[in-house]
Amino acid sequence: MKRYYSIFCPLLCVLLISCGGNDGPGGGKTNGDDDGDGILVPEAGKILPDWSEGYLDIHAINTGRGESSLLIFPDGTTMLIDAASSDIDENDDIPPPALKPAGSDPATTITNYVSHFIEAASGKLNYMMISHWHGDHIGGPPEPATMEIHSSYKYILCGATRVGATIRVDKFIDRGTTYPRNMSTAYPAVSNYLRFVDWAKTEYGSEREEAVVGVTDQLVLKENPGKYSNFMIRTLMSSGVAWTGYGTTVKSTFPADINEVLAASFDENKYSIAFHLRYGMFDFYTGGDLSYSNRSKWSWYDVEAPVAAVIPKIEVMKAHHHGTGDCNSDVFLGKSKPDAIIIHVWRDVQPNPATVTRMFAANSNCNIFTTNMTENNKNVLGTTLTSKIKSMNGHIVVRVDPGGDKYNIYVLNDNDENYVVQKIFGPYQCN
Repeated sequence: MKRYYSIFCPLLCVLLISCGGNDGPGGGKTNGDDDGDGILVPEAGKILPDWSEGYLDIHAINTGRGESSLLIFPDGTTMLIDAASSDIDENDDIPPPALKPAGSDPATTITNYVSHFIEAASGKLNYMMISHWHGDHIGGPPEPATMEIHSSYKYILCGATRVGATIRVDKFIDRGTTYPRNMSTAYPAVSNYLRFVDWAKTEYGSEREEAVVGVTDQLVLKENPGKYSNFMIRTLMSSGVAWTGYGTTVKSTFPADINEVLAASFDENKYSIAFHLRYGMFDFYTGGDLSYSNRSKWSWYDVEAPVAAVIPKIEVMKAHHHGTGDCNSDVFLGKSKPDAIIIHVWRDVQPNPATVTRMFAANSNCNIFTTNMTENNKNVLGTTLTSKIKSMNGHIVVRVDPGGDKYNIYVLNDNDENYVVQKIFGPYQCN
C-alpha cells in the first residue's frame, strides 16, 4: 500500500502497454464486446461507452474557453469542478483557440456533456466545486446583447450558473467569499454565483459549503456510501490553508497580518482549492491555478510548496494554471512524479515550454495530454516537445478499472457532441 503523505519512499508506477498500442488508436475490443463483466470496451471511431458501476471516470471537458472537469465516482456519485465561460474572442492580445464545437456557448457545451455522461450515474450533480473565482473557472459574463438574467433572483446565466440552472446540484463547494477581502466586491462573478446559489437552495434544496482542508468526510460517496472503502478524497489546500500531513491538522501558509497579505500583489490563483483522490492504488490530483510566481519577493507566494510537502506519488494530475510558466515547479513535480498530466489549454501561451520540460524532467515517461494546442504555440514548444505530447486536441477521459489497479485514457472528438473515441492509451498499471 502507498503511504498517503510519504515524501521519502515514493513508489514508482509501472506503465503496462497493451498490444493495441500506447501511442495511438487501438487497444480496445469492438464497441459492443465486453470484458467479461458486461462492460462495453471503447473502440476508436465509436462512441465512448457509458460509465458503469465500480469504474472511476475523470473527464477534462474541452470548450476552448477555460476549464471544466467531470468526475464520476465508483458508486455513481458525480462532481463537476469548474464550468468556465468567457467573452474573450479571437482578436484578444493572447487569443484563445477555436470554440469547441464551433460557434457554441461554452456553458451549454459543458451542460450537454455532463448531462450525457451522468445519466448512467446519479443523473444529477452531487457536487459542484468552484476551485477559485477567476472567470475561466466560474464563467465570465456574456455580451450584454445575449445576457440572460433570472427574473426573480437576478443572476446571470453563464458558466457555472448556466450549468447549475439546468442540472440539479445537491452541494456547492468553494473557497469562501470573505478572505482576504470581500470577494463579492472584488469579482462580480462571485455575487452572481451567490444569487444563483440562493435560487438553487429554494429550487433544489441545495447546500453550499466552504472547502474544509485536511478532512476526508466532506467529499464522499453519496449514491452507495460505504461500498467502496478504498475510495477517498482529502482537500490539501484552500485559500492559503494547507494540510500538514498529520491527521486533520492544518496550517495557514499566508502571513497572519491581513494587511501584509493585502499589501502583496493580489493573485486569486493562489487561493485555489487542491485535493487528492485515491481509489485503490490509483491517485489523482487537481489544484486549480496554484502557482509559485513571485516567490523570490514573497516566499509564501509559492503555494505549490505546502502541497508538495504532503502529496504522494500520483498516477494522473491536472496541471496547475493551464501549464503556464509560473506553475508546476520542479519541487512539486519532483515529489508527485505524475505518470500522466492533463493540461486544460485555452490561451495561445499554454502550455509553456519550460513547464513542459520540467514535467518530463520529473518523469521521463510522463504521458502529457492537452485539450487544445494552437499552431503558434506548437512552434514555440518546438518539435522535440510536441513530438512527446500524446494528444493535443479533444476531451480527455481517464477511466479507472474497478478496484483502482489500472486505467486507460481516451481522447474524444470535440468538434461535435457525439463523444466519439479518437485515440486510446493504456492500459496503465498502478503500484
